[in-house]
Amino acid sequence: MEDARSSTGGCLCGAVRYEAFGNRRNSLLCHCRMCQRASGAPFLALFFVESDKLKVTQGELRVYRFSARADRLLCADCGSPLFLQRHNQSHTRGIFVGSLDDPNSFRPELHVCVSSSMSWLDINDDAPRYPEKPEGMTPTLNYDPVTGEAEVRDG
Repeated sequence: MEDARSSTGGCLCGAVRYEAFGNRRNSLLCHCRMCQRASGAPFLALFFVESDKLKVTQGELRVYRFSARADRLLCADCGSPLFLQRHNQSHTRGIFVGSLDDPNSFRPELHVCVSSSMSWLDINDDAPRYPEKPEGMTPTLNYDPVTGEAEVRDG
């Protein structure tokens, strides 16, 4: 499903502001351990837009390389996570839903990596659920929560 709309958002301290235009793609909730650790939450909600449709209108970003495959872009002042950038897909950028001015405009299209979801979590939507990631998405990484190391899973 694609959703054409304008979105605005920013970081916790207000230093960074952004605008995104165009179609939202792959609106998802990721339940993998890496996203849980990176967000400090039971899952991470995000969607993707074309990179040229996302403009930082105020403030500076800091890039944090969190795996061999992707970077997280954070507010340089407060460290709030705002965006995900895959190294091999510079034409798209993920936007973390918690950074939106109106996060209620987000509806997940799918849940990925539910094999790692919290046993007490009960989300009552009708979005499809996948134990890992469905075909066509980047493979799930093995993540070691003690060392923070991540590598592509075999098989």
